[in-house]
Amino acid sequence: MSDKKYIVEIADSTGHSVVEMTAREIVEKTNEAKGSWVFVDNRLVETKEIENMEISTDSKIRIMPGIVGGASDEEELYTVEVADKTGHSIVEMSKTELVNTASSGGTWLFVDDRMVSATELKSMEIEKGSRLRAMPGLVGGNSDNDVRFTVEIADETGHSEVEMTKPELIHRASNCEGTWVFVDNRMVATADLAKTDLQGAQKVRLMPGLVGGIY
Repeated sequence: MSDKKYIVEIADSTGHSVVEMTAREIVEKTNEAKGSWVFVDNRLVETKEIENMEISTDSKIRIMPGIVGGASDEEELYTVEVADKTGHSIVEMSKTELVNTASSGGTWLFVDDRMVSATELKSMEIEKGSRLRAMPGLVGGNSDNDVRFTVEIADETGHSEVEMTKPELIHRASNCEGTWVFVDNRMVATADLAKTDLQGAQKVRLMPGLVGGIY
């Protein structure tokens, strides 16, 4: 491995620190702290990937423990689908790890197709059969689509507002079956979102087409 040094943010129970490390030192640090996670440009990567990865000197690299504060060895684990630009992977995560992931910045967490915040997760009762997904805020990194819009999301819990790019909006609408998208009170098909000009929109809303079923 190269001796090139990278700026690495390290988060642990004592707080945050920023250090310079080589790829080899990153691997050693991750292996040394059991359960640590490594993010490169907001993408969760395995330690073995780092050894052969081409990392840019301006990449954002973060190391954080999977469990901050010491979770019990008996803490329940959930199956989580992790999506990034390289594809999909399946990992086992505790609730504490899920909260840390949602807090990491740039990573979105969905529980049964509903995006949830770290604050919600802490008090949420996650059912064993729930579908959990983690994905970076930006998939594909297209600079033309980096403009963020305020999107109102309505679901059975009420309303929330989040900042989303067009790729994130398309991804959310495509992966939440039955979701309707409204741009300035006009319903827009998911297939038409890519060519829809959102920069002049006053209001963008996401809502389930059917809430509670039809009686």
